[in-house]
Amino acid sequence: MIKVQTVNTELYEAYTAYVAHHPEARFGHDLEWAMALRDAYGVAIEHLIAFENEKVAGICPLFFSKPLLGGAHYVTSPFPSYIGPLYDSMPVLNALLDVIKTKTAEAQFAEVLSPVALPVSDSVSLPFIDKLDFTFRLRLNTDTEKIFNTFSRDYKRILRKTEALKDMELIVDADGKFIDPFYRLYVSIYAGKHGFIPHTRKLFQKLFARYPKGSVRIYLAKINNKFIGAMFTLWTHNEVYYAWSAVNSNTTHHPTHWLLWKIIQDAAGEGYQWFNMGESARHHHGLNHFKEGWGTEVLEPCRYFIPGKVLMPTARLFDRVSWMKQIISHTPAVVITNILSPAIRFFL
Repeated sequence: MIKVQTVNTELYEAYTAYVAHHPEARFGHDLEWAMALRDAYGVAIEHLIAFENEKVAGICPLFFSKPLLGGAHYVTSPFPSYIGPLYDSMPVLNALLDVIKTKTAEAQFAEVLSPVALPVSDSVSLPFIDKLDFTFRLRLNTDTEKIFNTFSRDYKRILRKTEALKDMELIVDADGKFIDPFYRLYVSIYAGKHGFIPHTRKLFQKLFARYPKGSVRIYLAKINNKFIGAMFTLWTHNEVYYAWSAVNSNTTHHPTHWLLWKIIQDAAGEGYQWFNMGESARHHHGLNHFKEGWGTEVLEPCRYFIPGKVLMPTARLFDRVSWMKQIISHTPAVVITNILSPAIRFFL
């Protein structure tokens, strides 16, 4: 018999132990990640755990959000990646989905995200599916020379010119000491250049506070005492996840390439199996080409829509309000960091 429960403090240990030993576990399954999101944005944690004959047989991260627009809904991962259920068998997966469907009857809808298609054959369980993005990841279970040889010709040419490192310092921050320079770069590029609302500084602070040392790291590039690039990464389970990046264009020193190569070398040296470069939209050909140049394999993540009071799927919020990008890109940084970024909690 399969029994599904909502995770409470008494079940934290059982939930965490299952995630720790599951080969497909990622940062988004961690309770530390969930608590950081709750601390920063106020989302409710309603993660599920499935027992079969008193043994944990599956889990599913689940957040309950009440935005100002769109109505109350459930989602397995608010951002930035496709995180979904982990399970030992199809009956366990179906039991988890059944509980989500029951919960969703009183909400607007639910979204179950997965890095790969779920093995659900009938359209009744998951009636709507979107494939909006690609995920790029690099296999690390070989020596760094072989990894290097999988890179594109242009990337190898850049990384062979080591004289760039004479002027550029690469820094690894595992304590959160450099959140401020990272965040300034992140806001200037994410909002000023791309027109997206950046996350609140509190999210990054809470990630460092919640995870053990070494699980969250910022990689930074510095020239003449000025930071020109930074990457925020998560080191959990078998994977290093490249979560957020903020790098100024510099065709002389190529900080993007050197930071990525440094992360890849460290991850391979520490025994991680995968370097996940994250998602990009299917239509973003330039970014897709850039990520493919690192020798990555491409996954096709899925977004499953479960109807509640809303019967048909809707576009993602940032796809619906693309017209706002021009406004955001011209908004002063002080307004973004003090007003717009904290307001994300009202739109999740």
